[in-house]
Amino acid sequence: MGVHFSSYYSYYSTPATDVLNATCGPVRGLNYQQPDGRSVGGYLGIPYAKPPVGERRFKKPEAHERWETPRDCYQFGPRCPQNDEVVFSLLNAVGKDEANCLTLNVFAPLWKSDEWPNGLPVMVYIHGGGFVVHSSSNYGDSSIARNLCVKDIVVVSINYRLGIFGFFTTGDDVCRGNFGLWDQTLALKWVQEHIASFGGDPKNVTIFGQSAGGASVDLLSLSPHSRDLFQRVIPMAGCAECDFALRTSEQQATISREYSRFIGWTGKDDDSEGLMRWINEQPLHKLELSLRPVRGFESSQTGSLCFVPHIDGDFFPKSIPELRKESPKRSILVGTTEFEGLFFAGLLSLAFIRDNLKKLIKDLYKKCDYGDQAEAVQEKVFNFYMKDIDVNDKTKCLEQMIHFLGDHFINVGVFNYARSMAKMGHDVYFYSFEHFNPNGFGIFKWIMPFVAATHCMEIRYVLGKGVISKFKPDEDDLKMIHIMTNYFTNFAKYGTPNSRSDDLKVWEKHSPENPFRHLRIKLPTAEMVDDYQARRAEFWDEIRAANVVRGQHYSC
Repeated sequence: MGVHFSSYYSYYSTPATDVLNATCGPVRGLNYQQPDGRSVGGYLGIPYAKPPVGERRFKKPEAHERWETPRDCYQFGPRCPQNDEVVFSLLNAVGKDEANCLTLNVFAPLWKSDEWPNGLPVMVYIHGGGFVVHSSSNYGDSSIARNLCVKDIVVVSINYRLGIFGFFTTGDDVCRGNFGLWDQTLALKWVQEHIASFGGDPKNVTIFGQSAGGASVDLLSLSPHSRDLFQRVIPMAGCAECDFALRTSEQQATISREYSRFIGWTGKDDDSEGLMRWINEQPLHKLELSLRPVRGFESSQTGSLCFVPHIDGDFFPKSIPELRKESPKRSILVGTTEFEGLFFAGLLSLAFIRDNLKKLIKDLYKKCDYGDQAEAVQEKVFNFYMKDIDVNDKTKCLEQMIHFLGDHFINVGVFNYARSMAKMGHDVYFYSFEHFNPNGFGIFKWIMPFVAATHCMEIRYVLGKGVISKFKPDEDDLKMIHIMTNYFTNFAKYGTPNSRSDDLKVWEKHSPENPFRHLRIKLPTAEMVDDYQARRAEFWDEIRAANVVRGQHYSC
């Protein structure tokens, strides 16, 4: 079945004395010794861009020049500026530094493979965190080596600018924004130019990410600036169709100005240059954001996060539907967890009462999105989830609220993406991840109403490291790691998760004729089933059709 429990931890890392003369510059890395005697090289904190400070702040990134003196790449680079979440603070392995945060990490097998004479397949991971928190350091190093690299895969993980630094915009040429996406694109260009030095094949690249990272993966597949830099995509629990992932430039500019006023700016709305001078003078602590809503600040605009990608006329020169039609056909592996909303209920500490859900729905379905239909939409959504539910049955009410949160933020967008991409002729593999270890939630076990497979939970079974808590796999977890890593690496290698050489169930392509059919991933085995999220997405087709902003600018 692959890795045994006793051998999962049987590895060690040592600094390498040998210098790899890479095209980016000479580097020294770590050797991750595997139980079978092979070694994986780890090169951490490689700079791919010049420091985004001074004149480069709120500007597109510039490629880092080659260095000539050997660089010791033994530690992750610092995180990009962010306001630390209390629940995540214990998992943050590195400090923050605006000047030196644009780095990436390479994990590369130190052996050759006869199957891949042109270099090993490459997987590039883009982290999530609501476009405001986290870094590549949260997602593993030695665990990546033992889970993915041992299967003849080169893995790259990257940092990119977050929050205000990554997505602030004035809505005009003074500051177009989307710098976080430009950072990701520059990192992918780095892969094209330099990954061969590490044994990877630049013509066989899969990008994958979760939540905001999944949305980034989808967005990168659309932009003409980035879409030809890779071959396959794995957006996990996030895509451009999700509520949190994208808005118009006008909306983001309004939020940018409203937030600037909230923290002290007093200039005129049409003074974009004055605004940029002012915000550049602000101390970091004023500009750092977290996942939690900013107290006292409520934008009049749509969306659940302050600073996110937006249709800027530059990175996205056309509407999202137009860019989808232009995007090259590619293989897609996409899905969600069983209870996506459980994570958000825990994070937001939502103790359910009937009025809570009504208020939440009213906040999320505003007139700026739905026009004169806003109140009718709010009533329809509430009735759909609470019809025939006994308000005194707190357990059932809470379960329905969690279904709503998951559907609104993640499930419906991902379902529509999978269905639409299959209709457009892409090879789509659709899943629902339903495995969980009840002892694997850490502090979240005490703030979630119950434990189940939820947002962020699938990552640990691919990368080997927990995001919401530390990960100590038991025997069942190791079985799931075997299933997930084989499906994912098969996909990265061949464009299909299926292979004759393993013991996995056949994963059928997604069919527009039966869009609710998907691979249910749980023990004792994965299986194809026909009832994705109890088919609740059928109801949401009508609701999304009433969203005048999404329908005009960025819906499939």
